[in-house]
Amino acid sequence: MIHESLPPDVEPAPQLTPRTEPEHSFWSRRRKFPERIEGAFQREMDRIRERRIRRTGLAAVLLYGAFALTDRVMLPDAYLQAWAIRFLLVVPMLLLATFHVYRIPRPLWREAAMTAVLLACGLSIPWIASLSSHPNAGHYQTGVMLVVLFGNIVLALRFRSALVTSILMTAMYAYALEQVASMTPEVRLNNWLFCFAAVCISLIASFRMDQDQRRAYLARMREQERNDELSHAVELLARLSAEDALTAVANRREFERRLAVEWGRARREGQPLSVVMVDVDCFKNYNDHYGHQAGDACLQQIAARLRGVPQRSSDLVARYGGEEFIVLLPGTDDEDAAAIAERMRQAIVDLQIPHAASRVAPGVTASFGVAAMHPDEGAQPQALIAAADAALYRAKEKGRNCVVLQQPGAELTLAAGVVH
Repeated sequence: MIHESLPPDVEPAPQLTPRTEPEHSFWSRRRKFPERIEGAFQREMDRIRERRIRRTGLAAVLLYGAFALTDRVMLPDAYLQAWAIRFLLVVPMLLLATFHVYRIPRPLWREAAMTAVLLACGLSIPWIASLSSHPNAGHYQTGVMLVVLFGNIVLALRFRSALVTSILMTAMYAYALEQVASMTPEVRLNNWLFCFAAVCISLIASFRMDQDQRRAYLARMREQERNDELSHAVELLARLSAEDALTAVANRREFERRLAVEWGRARREGQPLSVVMVDVDCFKNYNDHYGHQAGDACLQQIAARLRGVPQRSSDLVARYGGEEFIVLLPGTDDEDAAAIAERMRQAIVDLQIPHAASRVAPGVTASFGVAAMHPDEGAQPQALIAAADAALYRAKEKGRNCVVLQQPGAELTLAAGVVH
């Protein structure tokens, strides 16, 4: 992790994933994730179930309806009642759940609705069997096991819902078997044990699927966390490589990169490009008099004021070296650039940082050199820098704490807000 020496406004990457959860937390000790992560996991599982519910529900309708083909053979004396229960009651209920259960907003109610539909589907089988006196009716009850298997494995209910549904189905099946008078106790016990074993197997499968889903979710979240941390680190490194560590404005390398980009854009679009060079007046004297820590704090305040004047995202304030700053103003002509420089000059004066060793004023001041160009094929960005540097030199010659605009064949000097 790269969190040392961060700039003041850089936040560490947020911890979004279950990093604090031990490796063995769920699958070896049967505990859930922490509450926040458990909620996120269940929401994701619900989204997966919602995407699958229509296909799963339609499959349930087809499978349940297909057994109507055996009703006439297995229950010849009650098949019409069986069809009525299947197609007039249970199938509409399955279709309603298939298309509308995930419109229920609360997860607990949604689980209860799905459990109720499965129980109704399972209950319909002994109900249909009870309407017939045919010897096959006792064997008809085994269809309950298919409902349990479908709910626990295919529908993939939450484990707690699967457990509740399975217990109720098993108890219901045991009660239905007791009502079959023609079935011997041995056969009744065998059938119930067969159903109980199927329920246990399906619950084990449901439990293991839940574990696997949790492992997969944890792996995805940790992978996402690693990717987020890597992205954050890359972004931070890019920012640190482009930012001056002391003043939090751009560094010289970033200025030169942006200058090349804006130079090419200005040449293509025929737009002006301006540069302002800034030099803090008598800064060596300030350091000698107040100390380097005070000098660093002074530069930080000046940088913040310089950065606060330009309003556009394309404008760039950079530290050029030592007590020098440079400002890049794309699409800005000479007079507008000089006006911006004057606002910067006044902003530094308004700081009212005492400077007893200054030969210019009682407080800290700065000199500004401004240059503007319309880049053409023959010109180079260095020419614009040289022009701004020449203007800065002239500002120092004029007594410092002023703005000088340098242009081929023209010169405009601003001092204390007055154009000369």
